[in-house]
Amino acid sequence: MKMHLETSDQNLISNYGIGLLSVNGQDFHNNILITKTRVVEDWFSGDITELTLEHFAPLFDDVEAETPEIVVLGSGEKHLFPSFSLMAELKKKGVALEVMNTRAACRTYSVLVSEYRPVAAALIQISKA
Repeated sequence: MKMHLETSDQNLISNYGIGLLSVNGQDFHNNILITKTRVVEDWFSGDITELTLEHFAPLFDDVEAETPEIVVLGSGEKHLFPSFSLMAELKKKGVALEVMNTRAACRTYSVLVSEYRPVAAALIQISKA
């Protein structure tokens, strides 16, 4: 049987756990925003209710050739929602914000990438089990 190494032109989550998110084998220990072409380190720090549209500005800048249709927001170890006004602002820009805990967000992002969907992930570190 011929085996092929899975590759992608998008960033792939390779590992996640308490205090660790890995993308393409590179470890990150802070919150990150993953787009098709880059990882924004130290993306956000604070309470999830403090998230604003400005935190998602890298999705709309000239670096990205394509704006994602979906942003998967991993809210840490618990399923917590940001303000509904943020969700509405992103929707006005054509982006759906799907909120779940970070473990579920990593799995969902990986599935959407494998389906070649225009997706990004905004991930808050898991601080405890």
